[in-house]
Amino acid sequence: MERSGLLRGATWDDFEAVVDLLARQRRASTGLAGVRAELVRAEWELPSFEVGRDNWLAGSDGYAAVSPKGSLVLTAPDDETAAKLLALAVARARERGLARLELAPVAGDTRHAALLRDHPFRLEVDVLSMWRPLGRVEAEPAWPAGIEVRTFAAADAHTVHALLDDAYRAWDRAYVPLAHDDWERSMTGDAEFDATTWWLAERGGAVVGCALWWSSGWLKDIAVREDERRRGLGGALLAQGLAEFARRGARRVGLKVDAANPTGAVGLYERNGFRAERREQIWALSL
Repeated sequence: MERSGLLRGATWDDFEAVVDLLARQRRASTGLAGVRAELVRAEWELPSFEVGRDNWLAGSDGYAAVSPKGSLVLTAPDDETAAKLLALAVARARERGLARLELAPVAGDTRHAALLRDHPFRLEVDVLSMWRPLGRVEAEPAWPAGIEVRTFAAADAHTVHALLDDAYRAWDRAYVPLAHDDWERSMTGDAEFDATTWWLAERGGAVVGCALWWSSGWLKDIAVREDERRRGLGGALLAQGLAEFARRGARRVGLKVDAANPTGAVGLYERNGFRAERREQIWALSL
């Protein structure tokens, strides 16, 4: 990347430099790189993400990208460059028909702090990162009567995606569903996707709940159909993951949850031994 203030669309030739730039942003703010090349690549490879139209460079020290759901990634060497990159992101988000941009500010990043100060971002969500240590053996799940459980197969993708969309739409007014092709690529194309750690609960052959874990022991999503709630299915799906990852020798598992989730998710996790270790925020800019 050239060392000038020129703003331009990113290309695949810039990929390694972008990953390095994002890693340097995290390292400067948190002391840890915290950026995986495969995650950046996964976003760039989403079917509806257009490299060069949905991400931009500002010389060698500035970068921004807008995901299909409206998540904003931004790093810049100064406030002026950050504002210019934000303007590009806003214009592209409006072109896409998005209602908002969402920024999860990096703690200690002064450019992010300036964007929140100088633009009408509003706090949208407090997110808890929760972790639980695992014993060598964990209790097996107690499934509600009539429930059968199996692991994910490729033919289940549309059903699982619809279950998750219905679950999140029911309580999260800011939820933006992904196009199915984007969802399937981001989930089953992830480096930590493992179909044997995606559990589906069925009643009468219909999928009524799921727990989708990454192979590292991170719970990505858990959902139960509304008419099956308050019967212990969510707890059983959670216990299934705990028992399996204990068998695999994992020492702890983790997840993220909206602190204000009205479904009782935080309480479910706490009752099952999870404890919050970090709180993050997501800020939204209405378009």
